[in-house]
Amino acid sequence: MLALGLAIWLGAAIAGILEAPWSFIAILIAIALAQIKRSLALILIAAVLTGSAGSAIRQIGLTHNFVARVLVDKPTVEIVGVLKTDPTWSKPKVIGSRFRSKSMTMLASISSVTIAGETRAIRLPVRITSPKFVKLIPGEKFRVTGVAFPTEEKRVTALIATQGSFLKLADATFLQRLSAKIRDSFRRSAQSIGGASGALIPGLVIGDTSLEEQSFVTDMRRVGLSHLTAVSGANFAIIAAFLLWLSLWIFKRVRSRLILTSVVLVGFIFLVRPSPSVLRASVMSAVILIAKARGVKADSVPSLGLAIAFLILMDPFQAIDPGFALSVAATAGILLLAPKIQSYFTEKFGHEKFAEVLAIPLSATIMCTPVILAISGIFSLVSIPANILAEPVVAPITIVGFIAAILSPLTPAISHLLLVLIKPLAQIIVWISNFASDLPVLLLPKSYLGAVIALGVIALIKLRKWSALAFSGLATIIIILLPGQWPGKNWEVANCNVGQGDGLVINLGNNEAIVIDVGPDTTLIDNCLKDLGITKIPLLVLSHFHADHVHGLSGVMSGRKISNIWVTNYGEPKSERDTAFLLFGDIPNHQAVSGEHVEFSSAKGPVTISVLWPGKSVQEFAAMPGDGSSINNSSIALLITVGGLQIFSAGDLEPPAQEALMASSKISAVDIYKVSHHGSAYQYQPLMSALKPKVALISVGAGNNYGHPAANTISALESVGAKVMRTDQDGAIAVDSTLKIRTKRADWWNISWG
Repeated sequence: MLALGLAIWLGAAIAGILEAPWSFIAILIAIALAQIKRSLALILIAAVLTGSAGSAIRQIGLTHNFVARVLVDKPTVEIVGVLKTDPTWSKPKVIGSRFRSKSMTMLASISSVTIAGETRAIRLPVRITSPKFVKLIPGEKFRVTGVAFPTEEKRVTALIATQGSFLKLADATFLQRLSAKIRDSFRRSAQSIGGASGALIPGLVIGDTSLEEQSFVTDMRRVGLSHLTAVSGANFAIIAAFLLWLSLWIFKRVRSRLILTSVVLVGFIFLVRPSPSVLRASVMSAVILIAKARGVKADSVPSLGLAIAFLILMDPFQAIDPGFALSVAATAGILLLAPKIQSYFTEKFGHEKFAEVLAIPLSATIMCTPVILAISGIFSLVSIPANILAEPVVAPITIVGFIAAILSPLTPAISHLLLVLIKPLAQIIVWISNFASDLPVLLLPKSYLGAVIALGVIALIKLRKWSALAFSGLATIIIILLPGQWPGKNWEVANCNVGQGDGLVINLGNNEAIVIDVGPDTTLIDNCLKDLGITKIPLLVLSHFHADHVHGLSGVMSGRKISNIWVTNYGEPKSERDTAFLLFGDIPNHQAVSGEHVEFSSAKGPVTISVLWPGKSVQEFAAMPGDGSSINNSSIALLITVGGLQIFSAGDLEPPAQEALMASSKISAVDIYKVSHHGSAYQYQPLMSALKPKVALISVGAGNNYGHPAANTISALESVGAKVMRTDQDGAIAVDSTLKIRTKRADWWNISWG
């Protein structure tokens, strides 16, 4: 049964990830490999085809319909539907060059849609966003108008961006209204006790993370504790065990106790919301409870296979959901590895309960590690100890918190008292997270290679190949300590990998650097400067105020001394400019204009900086396609010499401004050119020819929607003899004085601390 479930999963994943020709090739390979046992092969092939067909049918339904056909025109639509998830605030983020404020996001199932006066009855899942607070709960029927956009989210047909109000047409069911009331009152009770521990309790009990700060969420994820705030099989198992124990005092018959437990667990599903992840957790926890109740391992493995098959057939998109893979891996670990680990530790230490506490998080972590490495490339060495330390307090927080949640609408005072009692326990998890998040993690290649490495280590432990394991560990240590690690000890210029944005760093020695632009993400630029060892910034240049160049400012300022800041003389976009100036505080800032020239000494030799653009007055040019030609053309253009190395950087200057720059300045060959506007197609060829760079750095985000960098730009740079490097493919880039280039995590073998 497990093989059958895995085959259905494989088929759905093939249809969800691979293009049609590759799907057929994969199935043919499976048929060829399974010829040894033909009868089993036919069953498994049928399962693969069933999973693949289910996923393909669902995808066809989402992409071939009345709404999908008109999405290219981004039409205004009026939809009637039922809300499926709680409206939640999304994080503010930078999209392209613009900063987007937080918005509410939710899933809904629409029953009718009106486009250009034509109304059709149609059942489709959609993602809805709204800049305003949406006072709806799951199950309520509504009408709203918005603009429909194509989306890469596979579960939905379209993204509906709304601006107006939602009109409620019908109430949710009684159970949905009751669960919403409990969640609201429980959230208020948790908020009243305050602190990170108070915000954590709703996440631990009912998966409500709305009170948690983003920094705390990031720390929990880095340490490997984020699963505690996502409702999982553990929540159901704890609640079920508590209910079975409590019902011992009420019912004598086992059947009555099971019925009571089942009814309450169904209510718990509604309380935590019956999302795909919750349904997955309930089915997986049922597998564990059945296995533990019967005490027969042979029953648990087929049950796990049945659960996989059931969930994939109900929702084929689970097949490509990392959460599903983690859930299956954790459940398999608890079922298959935990008994062996518990037995080993019991024999070793002679304490059965202590062995069980160690075995559960250890077995789940071992099985989940390959999946985590395939997804993120990050392995926290403190993840297992952190989970072991947190394990004893999770159950009492969950049980007492569950009781407090049920009582919160009826007796808020008692609910508050119960939360005060468990707050110290939640504070223990907060302390663990805060301490462990400051420790380094192991960075492996973010690909399936990381998973293969983890599987290889697990296999060596299983086969007791200790010498091979020791050799692998020694090789890993050598790779980490290798002198060739990024950026290299003699680096001169580094282009940080900040996504779709700019972040150039010019080394001045003694942990000092000139920084030009700070990218859209505070964490990415901060981590890059940490890798480079930069603690002092004599000069920070913000070429212009587009968010993809300035939004990471607080990350650069974190723990570093900045002496001077240069900005452009064009103060748009105003919101980004005002935010930047608030962050400047007392740091001196200056509007750089062409003709200015600065010289000073550094540990790397004499430094000269010449400002080539903009002029003293703002110039207007013909607008190019894209967002903000006037803003782009106000970018500061600099020619910088450090020692014998010449660097040219010009922000996002477009062809008309590049041509004007050439007319007003003498341009000669340089060593390094930070390519303007992320390598877009809009470049002035004579400027590239005059610069004739030996190395061209393109700072660009992977999979961006702008077509950056353009193929013709890359060809033009190569035609003048430039070695073109791009952050979307090469990662962070470092260049030394001999123009030797190092890239971060671009090599398959690259393992490092982070």
